Amino acid sequence: MEKNPQSDPSSHDPLGRSRSQIGLEVALSILICLTSFLGNLLVVYVVHKDSRLKSLTNVFIHNLALTDISMASLHMPFWVTSLYTGTWIFSEKWCKFQAVIQSTSGNASILTMGLIAFYRYFRVVKPALNNRVYSSKRMARLYCAIAWIASMLLATPPLYGWGKMIYYPSCSVCSFNWKIENISYTIVTVGVVINGTTVSILYCYYKIYKTLKESSQNINAHGIQDGAASSARPETDIRLLKTCFTVVCVFLLTRAPISVAVIFETAGCVIPREVCTVAVYLMFTSSLVNPMIYGIMNSQFKEAFKRALMFGTCGNNQIQGS
Repeated sequence: MEKNPQSDPSSHDPLGRSRSQIGLEVALSILICLTSFLGNLLVVYVVHKDSRLKSLTNVFIHNLALTDISMASLHMPFWVTSLYTGTWIFSEKWCKFQAVIQSTSGNASILTMGLIAFYRYFRVVKPALNNRVYSSKRMARLYCAIAWIASMLLATPPLYGWGKMIYYPSCSVCSFNWKIENISYTIVTVGVVINGTTVSILYCYYKIYKTLKESSQNINAHGIQDGAASSARPETDIRLLKTCFTVVCVFLLTRAPISVAVIFETAGCVIPREVCTVAVYLMFTSSLVNPMIYGIMNSQFKEAFKRALMFGTCGNNQIQGS
């Protein structure tokens, strides 16, 4: 029996989805968008309000939160809209602008993660050079500004003819055309910048792991007369290793699929919509989990979050006990 087009919900959707599928995709995307925005906004708030969080490390975490806020507020809402409509309902110029926003925010986020990894690397592996490379918070802010400028410079060449921007219906996002004819731009952005930064992050955390492991072995081998000092150091090392391990795992889980999809797209392969959709969801989820990794796993951030959420104040304000 032939279906009546008006009775078939999927017939009204350009992607052929059912109403329940559309509702699920849109609800999940809204959840990611709102949680990313509010979570990172909370990070920015407590860093500004709590004097105990004004450290050099938190300069980078603050900048990472800003990149995720940019993604959640300037790009994700149009991704949500495209998931709902199944197509791009805005102008072509706005699609190009959205591609630039997505690339700038995403690259700035990855580069900031690289800055955090390098800072931890120098502190643990090369402490003699740490004070020269990261001499002050002003220097850290300069590195963050360079990351933003580099990200914008990487995102804008298609506007001048090097590369092309298109809307991907299967992914519901505006991005760069990763076809083989734009291979030079793909090599620079994905091959050199994104994958190069990823390899550097993995290398830094591997060297941190090796250094802390050797340090713990030396402590256990020779012993320390001060029992408190000997127990405090391994505990600190374990916390740092847990954070590093979590960062690497989440980073690979959320960023690797979209990079692999780009490589297959460049090779001329047809990527199923389900695969592309999952890769994009994971990419945007990285903005959601960053506050959890860099914030909640830090005891000072956890206390600041509790004060901000429970009392609406943090920092130097006194907490009234019940």
